[in-house]
Amino acid sequence: MATDYPKCLHESRLDDATPAASTTATGYDVLNLRDFRPYTWWKPIALPATVTINCGSAKASDYWMVYGHDLYTQGCTVELRASTDNFAASDVLIDSYTPTSNDPFVRHFASVSYRYWRLKITGAATMPSLAIFAVGVAMDIPAYLSEGFDPVGRQPMGGVNRSELGHPIGRTTDWEQWSETLNFPTVSWSWARSTWLAAWEAHLRDDPFVFQWDPTGHADEVYLVSVEGGFKTPHQAGGYCTLSFNVTAVAS
Repeated sequence: MATDYPKCLHESRLDDATPAASTTATGYDVLNLRDFRPYTWWKPIALPATVTINCGSAKASDYWMVYGHDLYTQGCTVELRASTDNFAASDVLIDSYTPTSNDPFVRHFASVSYRYWRLKITGAATMPSLAIFAVGVAMDIPAYLSEGFDPVGRQPMGGVNRSELGHPIGRTTDWEQWSETLNFPTVSWSWARSTWLAAWEAHLRDDPFVFQWDPTGHADEVYLVSVEGGFKTPHQAGGYCTLSFNVTAVAS
């Protein structure tokens, strides 16, 4: 991992070609892994299980992630592998991880380029289910969040129950929302006009993505977010701006 800057994770090698699964249970299409929806699933029918992507040419990656899974419950280990020849003679282990919970996880590594990328799952006989798998190049936001950012606060979504006279009875909570305004001071105009704007138009404006605010210190605080509204880039002296946008997520 090159830096500990906050990261937006949206680029994925699974968008380069149709992923191929070793096996797939009925109703659990492997294409569900790339739609960034935490409620659609892929599930194999035999272990070890693999999902392989042929990018057509060597493509770089420096992170991989799984969001929405029961790998811990099912006692599984997951590996990220890569190859130059569709895993004939070349079969390189990039990273291996045994989850300690069913929470989302993101793993970073030094950037490498391969034509073929593969997720491999090993473990017990009970089949796991995965909602989102991505491997690609993380987008660093080259500034740290301003003071006041709250990574933990949340808002219960549901209803407050009261008696006929208005006395509190309790709350019915359907889910909890995490909502924040992300402010990044002193971002260069060249980065905002090139990297940020390109990612905004291609992914961030319309599609969910994963946000990591502190990849080193709080690597387990991973949010699947969507942008509410647009973004602002007020000018600062010296060729810089402040990047600001609002995001919401289901608090986990």
